Amino acid sequence: MGTAYLEVPDFTLPDDHPRLAWGHYAVGAVAYDQFPADSRLRRIYEWEPLRRLVEDVLDRGPIYRYADPFGALNLAVMGDDDELQWHFDQTDFVVSLAIQAPVRGGDFEVVPRIRSVDDERYDAVAAVLAGERAGVVTLPMVPGTLLVFEGRHSLHRVSPIAGGVARYVGLLAYDTVPGTMGSDLLAESRYGRTVPYDSPPVAWPAS
Repeated sequence: MGTAYLEVPDFTLPDDHPRLAWGHYAVGAVAYDQFPADSRLRRIYEWEPLRRLVEDVLDRGPIYRYADPFGALNLAVMGDDDELQWHFDQTDFVVSLAIQAPVRGGDFEVVPRIRSVDDERYDAVAAVLAGERAGVVTLPMVPGTLLVFEGRHSLHRVSPIAGGVARYVGLLAYDTVPGTMGSDLLAESRYGRTVPYDSPPVAWPAS
């Protein structure tokens, strides 16, 4: 269980505040420091032309690969009854690469730019968390789909999985600020550890 803000809640807030709304999260994740240097998914993430492509698509100025040793690159694995409830990311942008689709469910649902740096728009977020569907965009993750979205400001989730076939999605993280890291809370809850393995990621040649 967790909140949409991926943080320890402030329990002094009113009970109906969206920062105190709990949801069910169930996902397996292969962390960045677990990928061997010759992994195809890792090679794609560390391939400089892809970073430049994402940068051009976003048109927000320079972007950088996420510095987090766990969250920079993930393979998200979801089986029957797994789901990701509504949440915001801790990095500006994520590129999702659909690899294998489940029989049912596993759709990506998002409310684009529901909040901003200057306005949390708690009323709008609370409405979505309560079941309001206005503004929700549903995107089936067909294998081969390359999805670029602004995860820090766009509320999003993955609908429950069913049918006996796992959902595999590569998650490639970028940020507008170099050196951006995720929180220890997120690392502990998602990967079960806050310290990288002894062998840190080896940068793939930018060619």
